[in-house]
Amino acid sequence: MESQNQIITTNKPSAEVQHVLQHQPAFLEDYKSVHNEVLAQVMKSITHLNWSVPDQASMGILVSEISNSIRNNYKQIRVAEIGNCFAKGIRGEYGEFMGLSVVTFEKFIMGYLVSDYRSNLGKTLPKAEIPSPPKELTKQDRIDFAQKAYDKYKIAGFYNDLGNIIYDFLDCEKLIPFTTSEKFEMLDQARQEEYKKLQNPLSLEEARRFNIQLEALMSSNDKIIPRSKRIALNRYFKILLQQETENIPFK
Repeated sequence: MESQNQIITTNKPSAEVQHVLQHQPAFLEDYKSVHNEVLAQVMKSITHLNWSVPDQASMGILVSEISNSIRNNYKQIRVAEIGNCFAKGIRGEYGEFMGLSVVTFEKFIMGYLVSDYRSNLGKTLPKAEIPSPPKELTKQDRIDFAQKAYDKYKIAGFYNDLGNIIYDFLDCEKLIPFTTSEKFEMLDQARQEEYKKLQNPLSLEEARRFNIQLEALMSSNDKIIPRSKRIALNRYFKILLQQETENIPFK
């Protein structure tokens, strides 16, 4: 006979938790959701500090200005990051805490976005590389592929355009807005980045390889041009993001 005290358990698979940086940036969320989260986290900060809550009018102004600042000035932060950002800020992780003000909370956000914690968050993003496109693609396929690349940029702040597939397509569509002079400036930037990769050899053998690679770098653009195109693509995506453009403006 089975015991009356037997405990029956059912193992249910837990729901997969989305990485915080896979959420869209706060400025793309509706204003109310940003405002409500800021209000909740400001109130939580006040509670943790055991401070008196400001009057309703002052609190309303504070929360509204912080919310507007997040949407207009800090386009990389996600709504889900605001709580962690403020919690670390009131504990002094981003310098001396100077009291409740818009400037203080902006200082928290700036400190959070350049912190090692935030940088390491980016390194823990699930690796879901977009597959290389097949040889036969329609124009709509290429548009969709480019949009996915831009969406990935919005999450990670960078897109590694292997083979310059996205850049070349957008350039053919006359969407890359840079002048010839600006493109040469990016070419110089790419050359400097390649040069830095070759510096500081750890051994005599590496120093020899450095000299060989440096000669190749100065005489060939095989590596420089692809890198400069990646720089240009990411700069274009940054412009779109700063303009709060959700989709690439294909004609």
